[in-house]
Amino acid sequence: MPELFKLDRALVEQWLEESRVAYEDCGHCEGLHLSALKSIEGAIDSRLFLERFGLLLNTELEVRPMALFAVAADLGRLNMEFPTLKIFLDIVDDATPQLVIAGVLPASPGLMLQQFAAFVAMTMEGTRQVAGECLRLDYLFPSGDGSAQGGAPSALH
Repeated sequence: MPELFKLDRALVEQWLEESRVAYEDCGHCEGLHLSALKSIEGAIDSRLFLERFGLLLNTELEVRPMALFAVAADLGRLNMEFPTLKIFLDIVDDATPQLVIAGVLPASPGLMLQQFAAFVAMTMEGTRQVAGECLRLDYLFPSGDGSAQGGAPSALH
């Protein structure tokens, strides 16, 4: 019978390393920042959080304000095409609108490395596909576009 692991931050970090997923700990938030998703064009940040219910992996993409209505109208289709992800807009008065892409893995003792790795890989691939689709539809600021990204990281924490 396999050993039952209690999910904690040390185990999540160990499993990320064993799954060969690069991450960093910024020291300002509880999330583990995933380098592979932060490098997606249009991405502001991507983090994996250990919550009381399990794991939350979310990525924020910077939406061009002129594309806000088109993105809002397209949310239903995006959520239908990517049923394992939760995709929604986050609009704050003083910040550039963000498209948030999240994956949730409810977890309890008994979660195994293979299940964790499959969740992370599936969520990362789905996020890449959504970001690619949004770039193709011109919803996002491409990297190096002179957008408002300079002040965004401090706003996340």
